[in-house]
Amino acid sequence: MFTDNTFLRIGMASTALASLLSFITGCASTPPPKETISKAEISISNADRAGAAAYEPELLSSARAKLNQAHKQVDEDENKEAGRLAEEALAEAMLANAKTEAAKQAKQLEDMRKTIEALKQEASRENSSQ
Repeated sequence: MFTDNTFLRIGMASTALASLLSFITGCASTPPPKETISKAEISISNADRAGAAAYEPELLSSARAKLNQAHKQVDEDENKEAGRLAEEALAEAMLANAKTEAAKQAKQLEDMRKTIEALKQEASRENSSQ
């Protein structure tokens, strides 16, 4: 009833099917990007504490939206896309933080310049009155 050729075909088909299933499950089994999501959450929190909502609201909002999308992708077992979104959220949060710090430092510098200019004018008035 079954010939050697039949068993050979069944064996080859089984091997091919096993390889295909291994490939499919291997592609789908990307682990959730927990570490990247955690880093993005911390970075967003840091940017928020630094005042990014006042200096870089769009960038901070975009980072939050991407982090939320990353969480949804993890829930849907789309871990590769979740990882990409988490990396983008992390990058945007870090950029928002850096831009916020730069803006704060620029404001401090401008305030110092104004103070120095006021002191120079005061010193000039005192010298001219003597």
